[in-house]
Amino acid sequence: MRRVVITGLGAISPQGNDRESTWAGVCAGKSGAGPITQFEASTWPVKFACEVRDFKLSDDALLPQHHKYLNRPSEFGLAAAHEAMMDSGLCVKASGANGPIEKSIACDPELFGISIGAGIGAVSPKELASMLRSLAADGNYAELGRVVQEQTESRIFLRNHPGTLAYLLSARWNAQGPVTTVHTACASSGQSIGQAMLQIQRGEADVILAGGADSLAGELLLAGFCLLGALSRRNDDPKKASRPFDRDRDGFVASEGAAMLVLESRDRAVARGAKIYAEICGFGETESAFRITDLPPDGRGTVEAMQQAIAMAGLTPAEVGYVNAHGTSTEVNDRVECHAVQRVFGEERTDLCVSSTKSTTGHLISAAGALELMFCVLALRDQKVPPTINLENPISGCLFDFVPHHEKAFSREKPLRAALSNSIGFGGSNSAVLVKSHEDSQAEVGP
Repeated sequence: MRRVVITGLGAISPQGNDRESTWAGVCAGKSGAGPITQFEASTWPVKFACEVRDFKLSDDALLPQHHKYLNRPSEFGLAAAHEAMMDSGLCVKASGANGPIEKSIACDPELFGISIGAGIGAVSPKELASMLRSLAADGNYAELGRVVQEQTESRIFLRNHPGTLAYLLSARWNAQGPVTTVHTACASSGQSIGQAMLQIQRGEADVILAGGADSLAGELLLAGFCLLGALSRRNDDPKKASRPFDRDRDGFVASEGAAMLVLESRDRAVARGAKIYAEICGFGETESAFRITDLPPDGRGTVEAMQQAIAMAGLTPAEVGYVNAHGTSTEVNDRVECHAVQRVFGEERTDLCVSSTKSTTGHLISAAGALELMFCVLALRDQKVPPTINLENPISGCLFDFVPHHEKAFSREKPLRAALSNSIGFGGSNSAVLVKSHEDSQAEVGP
């Protein structure tokens, strides 16, 4: 079975509009939360979110004819993908007769794939009102046909279809291999990356661009989560609102952004002299089959996903030094996830670092797993664990290290061999993805 490595990373987040500024903000314990600017939120029960700011999509990131198919999450995804591809060395800037041009390293299109965790779109209420206005007052269903005809050029359906981003990426990079879109809420991009790893292991692709993109900071989705009672209402202090594993947590903070990773067969990456961040070697996905918005008290599903990932990697729990927890800052998730981690790693693992970067980024829903796996990869690169901010009164019963922030210290230097990203989705979907240092894998098998 072929081994799989990560050769490129890209991100757009409330912390910054590229990989390194995002990582720097998280490690510095910077909160991305602030007042909502995308719409007038003064009358809302939740008036803040972690928004992407000062973002503009580069023309290099997509084909010109595809502008009409864009929505906010897909713009984030295209930008993060462009950064990841350039970072991987599969696409480089070269000098041309009329200025800089992009030059791609040869890759068989039929062995180049796309695997994306996607949300349910970013339709605005104004779009929906226009689409359905004839039904609002008199129930004139026959008139709906005219409304639909008038909306044809806006491509409202295609712009907001979960599969559109995967198409835009495959067209941009001429990826004609396996193309996958996963929509399992908060577990989406973790599962999309895990599936990409399996496809490369089986020889179905040599390279897969994998990750996720989403936006929960728009009106419709934000309204849904307000109605669920899942969001923090600390309107007086947004930067302290996301407080995973804290006794005074009251919900998560809506967020948006994208993260993309280039996965590649290890042999191919080594042969072309690629920079290798880490080896991706473990994946677990399960279904809790409990309640659609709740977790089973025993943490089943979450436990099994982590165990599957560790077993696939051929490691023991003791060899994993860092877990990037799902850690949403909701009462049930944090309590159940803590006990699930204890069941997998042992109740006495005081040396195990378990932090939630959602304390700084908010919850990116379908993009969360990809962004948090990127943090695991960078933690291995820098031998540094990002913190859990706003953790003032840790919940009882868990002895591992939450990496709480201190006045003058945030990230924690720590020797790491392997790290695991944990994701838990609405509907009971679970994913766990494990990465280990490339130097470690080299020591095992040599060059």
